[in-house]
Amino acid sequence: MSVVSDRWRRVEALCRAALDLDVVERSVMLASACAADDDLRREVEALLARDALAVHFLETPLGAIVASVLPDHDTMSMSGRRFASYTMGERVGAGGMGEVYRARDTRLGRDVAVKLLSPTFTADRERLARFEREARLLAALNHPNVGAIYGIEDLDGEPALVLEWIGGETLAERLARGPMPPGDAWPIARQIALALEAAHEKGIVHRDLKPGNIKILPDGTVKVLDFGLAKAIGDTGVDGGPETSNAA
Repeated sequence: MSVVSDRWRRVEALCRAALDLDVVERSVMLASACAADDDLRREVEALLARDALAVHFLETPLGAIVASVLPDHDTMSMSGRRFASYTMGERVGAGGMGEVYRARDTRLGRDVAVKLLSPTFTADRERLARFEREARLLAALNHPNVGAIYGIEDLDGEPALVLEWIGGETLAERLARGPMPPGDAWPIARQIALALEAAHEKGIVHRDLKPGNIKILPDGTVKVLDFGLAKAIGDTGVDGGPETSNAA
């Protein structure tokens, strides 16, 4: 338990600091503070993603939240497993909804990203509906600055999104290295704006735009990712009709 307690104290300290920062400052701070410890950063971001829990986490018993934040054995064992034509590789991301793995599509001979809904939420109809909504919204978008979706799969009874594999670094990682010259910032900002414009033309609002959800490829191409919290406004034809402003 001492190892978990030490780990949780680090998570707690970072959460305390992050809650006082805006989105950009928070991403830069976490990138610096977590350094090469990707799991630590994912744990902090997973906790912060749960707004109510993040606000009250100091009043919550350790045992009640550690299990929901730290990776479990089943999740960690996904690497190396095979589902249909997909061979799972390393885990590359984690958040409140689930985790993302790099995988190999052996049928088409390409790398993909497989986003798995956390087993904790597979029985939660609201979470499952949000997961499926992300698939529909991404399918409605076809833009060079938006990460593409290839399909939604059932992997041994668990829902999974098969997405375009996008290398490079996140904007958060780039900002952590220091200020960005205007000549570098302008093309990145322009491509982000183009992606959002394309989404808005489809009646889709991202709602979770942050440096960690923006990838910069080695050739300079920018991709906006993670539409898991996106919302369709009006009768777009991609989300079953109008959605009210107080929807999750």
